[in-house]
Amino acid sequence: MHRPEPPVWISLEALGEGALDEFAGLLGGAAFGGCFCAVWTAFGPDWAARCQDPARPNLDETRRRVMGGGHVGYLVRAGDEVVAWTGAGPKTDFPGLATRLGSRRSESVPQVWSIGCVAVRADLRGSGLSGRVVELVLAEARRRGARCVEAYPTRPWDEPRSYRGSRSTYERLGFEEVAGEPDGTSEILLMRRTLSGQGSPSR
Repeated sequence: MHRPEPPVWISLEALGEGALDEFAGLLGGAAFGGCFCAVWTAFGPDWAARCQDPARPNLDETRRRVMGGGHVGYLVRAGDEVVAWTGAGPKTDFPGLATRLGSRRSESVPQVWSIGCVAVRADLRGSGLSGRVVELVLAEARRRGARCVEAYPTRPWDEPRSYRGSRSTYERLGFEEVAGEPDGTSEILLMRRTLSGQGSPSR
């Protein structure tokens, strides 16, 4: 099977008002489940129905958050082209993480960063791009003064929750397993990479 070639150079861009259409274009396909990265900020009992609603209420929620100056995550660009998305940043920007399995096992403070998801464009999956996205988040977190970065993959690998990233990818990049909580036949892990050489304090 042909392995797609990843872009040579990629960069992070915090999602802002001017890029909302590109964000919607990337995450609007059926493969991304209608989440639009609202799962960590607006999860509720009607979540499944909202994800299936053609009116895209989760996109509206994320749009309101961005228009109000909130941080949601980063578009990943190769030049002018959007190739991936990551819902990553200070843990305090994702209030749902304080109560969800795995992530609730650590404190929510600005110096702790979280990687809630890594969503790679369909034609680039299997190229190794997700690991490079995580490396960019680690570098940005270090620059912003974070003391560690967390991730919350499943064990065993669970395709519906593959957006969380894989345990093997995080292990390869120096993350260590800190805790785990059962969720049916799966386990939600708390993995952490401690940073050194921090820059200025994170917001």
